[in-house]
Amino acid sequence: MLRQTNKKPEMASRVPRLGEHQKKNNSLFYLKKAKQACVKNDYAEAYENFVLYFESLNDPSNSTSAVQTVFTKLVCKMGAVLEETSNIEELLKCYIQALNLFPDNYVILNNLGAYMFKISEIDIARRYLERAVKVNKNYLPAEINLMHVKWHQIPRWHFRMLNDKSRNLAYENAIKSVVKEGYKHVVDIGAGCGLLSLITAQLPGTSIVAIEENKQLYNMCLDVIKKNEVTNVKVLHCYSTDLEEPPDKCNLLVTEVFDCALFGERALESIYHASTVLRTEEDYKIIPCGAKLYVTGLSCPDLVKQHKWTNAKSLKLLNLENVCLTEYDLEPYEAETLLERDVKYMTDIHQVFDIDFYNLEQITEMLNDDSHEKIVQLRCIEEGELQAFAIWFDLNLTENISITTNPLDEEQVTCWEQAIVCLDHPVRVVEGTVVTVRVTVRDCGINATLLETAAGDHTCYKVSKEVVTFLNDQKLVDCVCALAQKFWNTNLTVVDNNVCPLLGFLLAKNNCSTVYHPIKTEADKTFFEYVLSVNHIPKERFIIVSELEITAGQETCIFFFDTINVDGSLENCCFKKSEIGTSINIPQSLIIVVQLISSPYIEFCNRVDDENVLEFKIAEIINEYSGYEHPNLERLMYTEHSPPVKFQLEGDGVKSKDIIVTRGGVTNALLLWYDIQFYEDIVYSTLNSIHFKKTCFFFAEPKEIQLGDGISIKMQRNGTYMKFYI
Repeated sequence: MLRQTNKKPEMASRVPRLGEHQKKNNSLFYLKKAKQACVKNDYAEAYENFVLYFESLNDPSNSTSAVQTVFTKLVCKMGAVLEETSNIEELLKCYIQALNLFPDNYVILNNLGAYMFKISEIDIARRYLERAVKVNKNYLPAEINLMHVKWHQIPRWHFRMLNDKSRNLAYENAIKSVVKEGYKHVVDIGAGCGLLSLITAQLPGTSIVAIEENKQLYNMCLDVIKKNEVTNVKVLHCYSTDLEEPPDKCNLLVTEVFDCALFGERALESIYHASTVLRTEEDYKIIPCGAKLYVTGLSCPDLVKQHKWTNAKSLKLLNLENVCLTEYDLEPYEAETLLERDVKYMTDIHQVFDIDFYNLEQITEMLNDDSHEKIVQLRCIEEGELQAFAIWFDLNLTENISITTNPLDEEQVTCWEQAIVCLDHPVRVVEGTVVTVRVTVRDCGINATLLETAAGDHTCYKVSKEVVTFLNDQKLVDCVCALAQKFWNTNLTVVDNNVCPLLGFLLAKNNCSTVYHPIKTEADKTFFEYVLSVNHIPKERFIIVSELEITAGQETCIFFFDTINVDGSLENCCFKKSEIGTSINIPQSLIIVVQLISSPYIEFCNRVDDENVLEFKIAEIINEYSGYEHPNLERLMYTEHSPPVKFQLEGDGVKSKDIIVTRGGVTNALLLWYDIQFYEDIVYSTLNSIHFKKTCFFFAEPKEIQLGDGISIKMQRNGTYMKFYI
């Protein structure tokens, strides 16, 4: 039977009150009671008796491995249920007491570390995960979870920034020229791992205070300074804006706290505070000394498909031709590399702001206005659809040295992307048309709004990005529509667990028994209810729930599982397929496909080369935070070196497949995607999907290969955790 559950399981009242029971002499009594409780799925009773059993032993590790395995699984189940009930205190008691009994239980260490990561206790999470990996170097879940924690501590954009040699050289030249003029007492704001401080420290007579608020980067900066044997740099761990007085002499402010739209890292606030609080001399310099911000209009269908549903006419079956769906997102812009997109620039380029970082009155105005704005007019240079605005900047390091993020400039720096603001309602334009745009700076962020747009006749909804990309993936939609035809008029109960329950909608309209959809994002609910209304589907036939409890019954059900997360990882439910009655599980099978490739981006975003950081010794320290996997790849420029090879998704352990190299050269990664057999002859590949992203597995070192070489590709798997290597 399928039963809606509107509340979390009633677990809190049955949580063991640790330490409240007196131990009994007969340890087997506790063990027997624990096993009986396990059979009844009474986790609390089972856990309590297991603890009493282990405490009655001289050494808990003397218990059998079978008993310890059952206890480990029980602790993990307890953790999951307590997490659902948000009973954090008892969850931590459960894990900590289990680890007091078995301090080297790498499964429990991993689960506790993963939970601490989920609640943003990053440093604590890392300690537990490092212990788990130390105990068992081959336990893949702990290894991958630790890698994810390190990525959170040092995001990949740090690698891109440090590997951008053009940016680094420009800063070096600017710092040298200003120090040569006599400005030698330096405050480095947002020092990161300390590169700009190192550049300054090598110049005679300089003294530097490096300020970094990120604890991990602060510690890394200390290590980098020490490794490069620098003695004239003092490192502070704080926000620069928290300082109420100068930490030392200062007549030169150096900073690089800019995002792709310039303002996003609170750069203006930091520069204003440093200019008014941290500098100690009237005659001072700032690097950079100013910036110019630009906007232009463009057309880029592939980019827009991540934001707006563009093919509503393809779903005439659901009467959605006049619906407008756009992404619900609190962020005013997205970071995109336009060089990697098929972009058509629709308007001329307009300079919006010219900011002088010495002009404190200008900065004050931009900071204090509720919304500092400028109205600009863009002249269209092409005929077509204006779909988005792109924003980029020039950063003036000195009067004579500047860098740019302009994608049309061959000398652009590559560590920054461009800021993209997609229009909810694109407009048709012709050459010579003038469009009016409001560019607004608010809360250290920026937005661009098209004015004077004509009202449309569409019904507009804001939904999650995943619903937009699902519906824009025409091959995926076609597969689901074909799947629905397989079950027309079969009067079956359906559970559609996909982010967009398209199959459920189609079958509900065709009079199936009942459809259940466990909704993933509440933002989508209003749109889903509209679909039911416009198609005259009774709400008792299509039931939207927050959770669904599945119990044994005789009815025939279709279970449509969302087996892959949009970031390209495996979804847990793909291992929980229902065996209730005569259930039909969809998809029927999942095949993992990998291919030997090479891509310059792999090295750029994952490992720092000391050559790119001007031969300072940084790589060894920061590369501790590189990994061997890059999930969530929407696109990747790469060269193929082999045909694809397929792995069946079955069983844990290590498997291998042999391939023959079809293109010689240097390979540095394996690209991964999936072939999904939904049902019988309905097969879908995620290789060119708009909805599902791809994953790359990096090699520790690039490998030279020759045409015709034989190479063995290995897959290591533990549940949803996978690792590929050669």
